Amino acid sequence: MRGFLKYGAAALAVVGASGAYAADLPSKKAAPAEYVKVCSVHGTGYFYIPGTDTCLQIGGYVRVTYIGMNVGNTATLTYKGPSGVTPQSSHAQNATGFSLRAVTTFDARTTTAYGTLRSYMKFYMANTSGANPLGYSLSSPFSVKFGFVQWAGITAGRAQSMFDFYADDLGQDDVRGPDKTVNMLAYTATFGNGFSATLAIEDSQSTGTVPALTTATNTVSAYSYEGTRQPDVIANVRVDQSWGAAQLSGIYNDQNVLASSDLGAFHKSASGWGVLGGVQIKLPMIAPGDVLWLQSAYMHGILSRQTQGNPRGWQYSGSSQSNGYGSQKGWIVSDYETLVVNNSVKMPTSYSAVLAFKHNWSAQWASSLEASYLNVRYPSAVTGGAKTKALTSNWNEWRVGGGLYWMPVTGLTIGADLYYTRLDQKAPIYNGVAFTGAGTGLGFKKINNGYEGLLRVQRNF
Repeated sequence: MRGFLKYGAAALAVVGASGAYAADLPSKKAAPAEYVKVCSVHGTGYFYIPGTDTCLQIGGYVRVTYIGMNVGNTATLTYKGPSGVTPQSSHAQNATGFSLRAVTTFDARTTTAYGTLRSYMKFYMANTSGANPLGYSLSSPFSVKFGFVQWAGITAGRAQSMFDFYADDLGQDDVRGPDKTVNMLAYTATFGNGFSATLAIEDSQSTGTVPALTTATNTVSAYSYEGTRQPDVIANVRVDQSWGAAQLSGIYNDQNVLASSDLGAFHKSASGWGVLGGVQIKLPMIAPGDVLWLQSAYMHGILSRQTQGNPRGWQYSGSSQSNGYGSQKGWIVSDYETLVVNNSVKMPTSYSAVLAFKHNWSAQWASSLEASYLNVRYPSAVTGGAKTKALTSNWNEWRVGGGLYWMPVTGLTIGADLYYTRLDQKAPIYNGVAFTGAGTGLGFKKINNGYEGLLRVQRNF
């Protein structure tokens, strides 16, 4: 017993000593957990990127659309570039189809001494079949819609053109009028009380073949765009206040043309320009969120600013812009920006007007109404006389339609749209005489009517 106590006391002494030594050793404390914090400085949906003072918002949507449109049951007359008239069977055109669009957005903002430093990205992924209603093809399912940096009044990157105003704000992509996403460098000066002014340079998108209207004085019969020599120059003044917004903007564009067959024989430049005015009026007295848009634009040249940027709907095959849409027989609208006649560069003029209205019937129901008018006129030197390399005519178009949308839960929209298009075009001159369509299997149609209906399911997050 005495031995047990002796050895037990010794063991306790050793344990006590080792415990003391262990307590004296340095120990590394676990790093405190770093949690994601909500950032309310820049609005809802932002959070701080851990370890930084940058706030990030991630969003997007998935949209599934089914479209149906009326397609001619016989031949379709299409004009593609300077090669002439090409009759096509509308049996090869799709009258129905599906489209899937998946969109992701990233908005990062940091507060600095010179204002907010912002970078914004918007990516499109798409898959289409049938009528290809949203203008995307399976060969290019991914695209960058926006990608820009803003700081101290500077905008650099790919963004909505500073010339645009309405730009299909209701999201239906159906009406005419300026709506382009371009690469740019811009500076915006703010003057207080919602007033601002912007000066920008933007990529000029003038590429392709320039049709030559062959006459006795033309020295060559084939022309092309020389390429971009200077960017488009944009300026606007704008006001944003509680009642809505208003904008006046202008654009200058330079076109360079050369002879494709003899690079030294012909080289000329022509200037295009345009003006736009628009107003947005908020109508909370009718219902919260109600808004009315009014806009008009006039262009000398730069016709693509009026006709493109509207990827879905009744598109026409003019200067080789055939996009696979079904069309009524006899539709031959031309959309050339630049033509050559008598060795002189000619440009069309165009005028567009847009009206758009959104009404919220309740928190679960909303409707929209859109309408546009587009008038295109070519110089008489282009529309009259002997021509063998181009088919042009003056034309105007009405588009009107709307939709009804149901939002049963937050972030989900189920809707239906119906649109009507009316095209009125003059018979073009072809080989010195008015074109009738003789020999192509069908006749020329002056008035053309188009209808399209859509069903949509969209989930925003």
